[in-house]
Amino acid sequence: MNEILAPCGGAESLPAALNAGADAVYIGMKKFSARKNAENFSDEELLEAVRECHKRGAKLYITLNTLIYDDEIGEFAECVKTAAESGADGLIIQDLGAAYLAEKICPELPRHASTQMSLNSISGVKAATELGFTRAVIGRELSEHEIHNIAENTDIELEIFVHGALCVCISGQCYMSSVLGGRSGSRGLCAQPCRLDFTCGNRHNVISLKDSSIIGHLRELPEIASFKIEGRMKRPEYVACAVDACRKSLCGEIYDKNRLGGIFSRGGLTDGYYAGKLNDMQGVRGKEDVDNSAKALNGIKEIYKAEYPRISVDISVEIGENITARASCAYGEIEVESNFSPEPASGSAIDAAAVCERMKKLGGTQFKAGEITASIESGLYVSAAALNALRREICGRLEALVLEKNTPRYRVLPYEYLRDNMNIMHGGINLRAEISDENQLSQALELPFELIYAPMGLLSEKTPNKDKIAIIPPFVLSDCEEETEKRLDELRKIGFTKALAHTLGHAFLLKKHGFSVFGGFRMNVLNGLSARVCENYGFEDITLSFEGTAQKLSEISCGIPRGIVAYGRLPLMIMRRCPIADGAACGKKSPFGEGKSCGGAIFDRLGNKIPVHCGGNSVELLNPDVLVMSDKRDMLGKFDFCVLKFTDETDISPIFEMYKNGKKPSGKLTRGLYYRGAI
Repeated sequence: MNEILAPCGGAESLPAALNAGADAVYIGMKKFSARKNAENFSDEELLEAVRECHKRGAKLYITLNTLIYDDEIGEFAECVKTAAESGADGLIIQDLGAAYLAEKICPELPRHASTQMSLNSISGVKAATELGFTRAVIGRELSEHEIHNIAENTDIELEIFVHGALCVCISGQCYMSSVLGGRSGSRGLCAQPCRLDFTCGNRHNVISLKDSSIIGHLRELPEIASFKIEGRMKRPEYVACAVDACRKSLCGEIYDKNRLGGIFSRGGLTDGYYAGKLNDMQGVRGKEDVDNSAKALNGIKEIYKAEYPRISVDISVEIGENITARASCAYGEIEVESNFSPEPASGSAIDAAAVCERMKKLGGTQFKAGEITASIESGLYVSAAALNALRREICGRLEALVLEKNTPRYRVLPYEYLRDNMNIMHGGINLRAEISDENQLSQALELPFELIYAPMGLLSEKTPNKDKIAIIPPFVLSDCEEETEKRLDELRKIGFTKALAHTLGHAFLLKKHGFSVFGGFRMNVLNGLSARVCENYGFEDITLSFEGTAQKLSEISCGIPRGIVAYGRLPLMIMRRCPIADGAACGKKSPFGEGKSCGGAIFDRLGNKIPVHCGGNSVELLNPDVLVMSDKRDMLGKFDFCVLKFTDETDISPIFEMYKNGKKPSGKLTRGLYYRGAI
């Protein structure tokens, strides 16, 4: 059965979700939730929410889905213990180290790989499977064909977003809020700068998308385990309306699309990614949307009137015997013997109809009366108080039965985080280059870089110094995974042995084809446990996330070399939808690196130019200011290697020399987040 999974940003949304027909809900605790500005749940509220869900036969998942630092590992461990002891049905996790920690503390507690892990391919889901995840939340940016392809070729449960806000960036790869404003989306504090008016020519709001909705397509996706609704920041009425629409769509009934779009939208709803139609996806929330929301709220309340499970009860009343009852619900059957026995009636005797009527008074309980029967000897009297007590006993016992059946029990194990030994090489600053085109590659090969990362489409049998090059596969694999595998085989046969992995999908694919795997900054490693997971998975080294401060990053200890991005235009986001072409990529460049980027740009409200770098089947927005750390040799020396990331540079030799000699840069530049950090 497909699960309808509803968001609950606070306690008020829980009855709305359950009463509208949700099979499961997902909530955040007060810490480590990617929606820190939602109300979220205290430990006490969590226990009550789990109990309420399980009483109703629904599941509850907890989102512990932010990236974490080393100094937060203890707090995160306590949250995992609290989640396990509450009887929650699973954890949704982004951080690799956090997932590792959760497994050590509570091995039986299911772990779901968050969409923030950028699982947009068969290989990505297979990697998540190897790491012990029981479910993968795949990206919103996938088409119907890509979703089916992943489902047909993987084994664990899949979860997809079917309604709600749509980020233009591939999940887990947005750094715009942190780089431009110091608020990290991966830490739960996205400031949504993409909703501002970025322009391209005469087009406005080019990176703000309408809300997504594929609710009308649910019956096309029987292989998907869970249909997820986005919206932990939304009102209970929104949650109820979306759940109701999903339930009706799954049952083949007509749902009110106007009300669904009216309750909240940004200039309408879109199924652009799913349908493969990437034009006409832009949208902003205007006055008309606000007015429509106010109208749509009227009449929503009736959607979430509670539907309770039915119980059947059979009462037996005999002279000289305590009153007994046999009761059942969908979860089993119980027998109850009261402490009361009937007395001979001195006046009117009780009859079966009166007993049944008394048993049907289930208001204030979680049940609804089903078949109620009674077998009663004639001429007997039973007090109303005795029957009421029997009814309470029946309901209490059935509730306990339902909770026992629906609440998992887990072992909670002690775990102490022991930091790995530092693995810093001594002997100067080791420089690596990440290049984007043939000109940069030819220059890099002439310079004493320790390693060169190069797009796979730029490489051939004629390429010299193959042992000095690590190939870069396309970031998005979902539409070119088979072709990527063919090219990997060809490159392996002609002597390339090293490759860069920016995602778990990359790592799985590269290991499969015999490459040594070097970890990229997009793995979002901010703690030693995440680095340990990478090491255990076969990574040769790891480039740490640039969202951490230099101090925090330098304190990360692991058994493999650690590096940082030390130069370049930091990526703000990576997208499948080109803001310049107003949809799909223009085709001037292949996903493998052949061809030329258009060199275009979009502009913010102040007229600042945001460079657009084409990746063929994906597009990067780049920071206008270049990160330069050449004069910070003490800081750079705390890491095993430094990556110089080249995008639009035509002459890279002066930059190499600047870093080799520790020269102070001139002109406009940025130090990134290495000193100010991101919250």
